[in-house]
Amino acid sequence: MPQHTAPPMEGLMDLLHEVRQFSRDLQQSARRAAPAHGPKAYREALHSLIDRRMQNDDAHGRIVCYASAAELGVPVELPAEQCRQAMTGGLGFGLRVLFWAAHRRMIASRPVGNWAGLTTQSVRPATPNTPATAAKRGAIGAETP
Repeated sequence: MPQHTAPPMEGLMDLLHEVRQFSRDLQQSARRAAPAHGPKAYREALHSLIDRRMQNDDAHGRIVCYASAAELGVPVELPAEQCRQAMTGGLGFGLRVLFWAAHRRMIASRPVGNWAGLTTQSVRPATPNTPATAAKRGAIGAETP
């Protein structure tokens, strides 16, 4: 009698919950590490915690940490061997999907340049999309025919 195999997407929600919990834990630890030192100290503490976990965790933990960093907007580099394992599916379907989603998010938040790397420009808009900047853009646009 054939064995029932779990659908490939079954573990993805569990991984998503794991990443979200990991992100909450990182944020809480960073807030404790820099309680009243401002946003710069918080970002440095968060980056330091992520770096430490990326160095010390196993392959599964590194992919979860990488996805959490992408979710929190903290730029990190994943070691080439971890990328290779994740891309080829050596860590399983769920971690491969998580890696690619995180990697696309991480790449989208980085500056891009031409093929030679001579110029860079931000993927994100130069000004935040707030009511004040939208009104200013509207005022500028209204002046031009």
